[in-house]
Amino acid sequence: MAFCKNCGQELKEGAQFCNNCGTPVASSPQQEQQYQAAPPVQQVQEAPPVDDVNSNRGIAWLAYMGPLFLVPMFARKFSKFCQFHVRQGVVICATLIAYAITTAILLAIIGAIFPAPSYTLLGYTYHYGNSAVYNIFNIIFSLGYIFFTVFEIIGIVNAATGKEKKLPIFGSIKLLDPLMDKFYGVNK
Repeated sequence: MAFCKNCGQELKEGAQFCNNCGTPVASSPQQEQQYQAAPPVQQVQEAPPVDDVNSNRGIAWLAYMGPLFLVPMFARKFSKFCQFHVRQGVVICATLIAYAITTAILLAIIGAIFPAPSYTLLGYTYHYGNSAVYNIFNIIFSLGYIFFTVFEIIGIVNAATGKEKKLPIFGSIKLLDPLMDKFYGVNK
């Protein structure tokens, strides 16, 4: 049984090229014996070195403190551990800013549709408080900030304990990765 030297896929008898990746099959009998004995290659994600984690976990947790993500971003630019946490912290911060802007706009619209109660005294009109509808939506939108706080706390705990775990929702958002790759000089 022969395996491809590039991707580890099993090769068919007498094949000139790998059906999976197109790599030419070994031509000399000596090379063929070498590749027949080789098991399929599995790609393993490289973990950051232990000294990188131990020396940077004291600063990496700042990535989840809003704009303070700039501290580990610039202070530990070449640390893979800090890069991982800064990427997640940037996503949380950008999402939080977008949420705040959206809720402010929606509350302004709701405030215009449902005006505050008012009364007239001696020819003057006085407005007090907000409408009940506005207050209900304000409470609902304020609960959204708890959602962000929970994920920030999870990220802080992961960074401070030296773990490199993706956050459930924010860890899979790759919208800002091209920008972060440019900053870190990563060519993909």
